[in-house]
Amino acid sequence: MSTPESEQDEHSSGALPRLSPRQWILVAVGLAALIGAVAWYALVAAHEPVRWKDVGFSVASPTEVTVTYDVYLYDETDVHCAVRALNPRFTEVGVATQRVTYADGAQQRLTATITTTEEATTAQVQYCVPVG
Repeated sequence: MSTPESEQDEHSSGALPRLSPRQWILVAVGLAALIGAVAWYALVAAHEPVRWKDVGFSVASPTEVTVTYDVYLYDETDVHCAVRALNPRFTEVGVATQRVTYADGAQQRLTATITTTEEATTAQVQYCVPVG
């Protein structure tokens, strides 16, 4: 035989929280805003003319480092990529630019050599932008 207290315990152990109608509306509005933000980000990212990905780097000497990266071109335009070398304090110690032509393919693996003012501990792509 159950008592009113045990019935209350059975009902309060449900998986869904007990929310008021106002709280459910706030949850629905929050979810809609989150879905909208993700969709907006996806649309903006889908319209970028170029994307890049760092592959690796190697320190050739205290004054030179090479960086390897992939470039993905989505428009039939050439791009300029800036690569940079950083020291242990994340200070820029070298910069180089490289032109990437669409005629060489929409997907390319590139290597750039950067002359540095001191020994670098990392090298990476800073940005790639369409030419003209």
